Amino acid sequence: MPIFSRRRSYAEAFEERRRFGKVALLVLLFFLCFETVTTLFLAAYSAGSSAMAPTILPGDVVLAAPIAYGARTIFGKLPGTSHPERGDLVVADPPYVVTPGFFGRIADSFVRFVTFQRLSIYDSADPIRQGATFQRVIGVPGDTVLMEDFVYKVKPAGSQHFLTEFELSARRYDIAKESLPEGWKDDMPGSGAMVPRLLGADEYFLAGDSRSASEGSRLWGPVKRDRILAKALLRYWPFKRFGAL
Repeated sequence: MPIFSRRRSYAEAFEERRRFGKVALLVLLFFLCFETVTTLFLAAYSAGSSAMAPTILPGDVVLAAPIAYGARTIFGKLPGTSHPERGDLVVADPPYVVTPGFFGRIADSFVRFVTFQRLSIYDSADPIRQGATFQRVIGVPGDTVLMEDFVYKVKPAGSQHFLTEFELSARRYDIAKESLPEGWKDDMPGSGAMVPRLLGADEYFLAGDSRSASEGSRLWGPVKRDRILAKALLRYWPFKRFGAL
């Protein structure tokens, strides 16, 4: 027996389109609000490695403030409310990472937003998606930085003496380091030493707290201010490790 469907009236079709339009508009407005907040004020980042151990462990989720050092927008990088200082824990893009343009980031952000972070327009193996990393600010423009026994020493501009990273930092933190094999020389890869390096204008020296498991500026060089994306503020997951950084 054939089944006949009642044809919708023009008024019913119009009302259905109107309801769909309202839902789509609400989703768009919510996304724009979400994007504004995460672009300017607070963004969540998940740690995927042990490079910042013991401060940040794999799986930790951290809230960071892009506005602290200047958020990236369609108009370029905005002025920040502060400058990166020695000891700050930051989210940064290594200098070898190719970052997408503003509209590319917006498109990817929208796809991830509507799919609850399950899909992306970029390949998960693409360095664009793997670029952001947690790092510690060790040196600022004008500093001279060296390393001895996995501890960085810094000579600020105008000073005649080197001080350890801990003496110059306003923040307390611990580092992790492993014992090297017997006979491992300072000029070998992965050693605990680094020759002095003078930082130029707009150059920052970054390092992970796990000196044996992280890359940082020791391997890929100093970074410019525009590569420092946000200031890490708070770990909110796992909840048992909740607290300010």
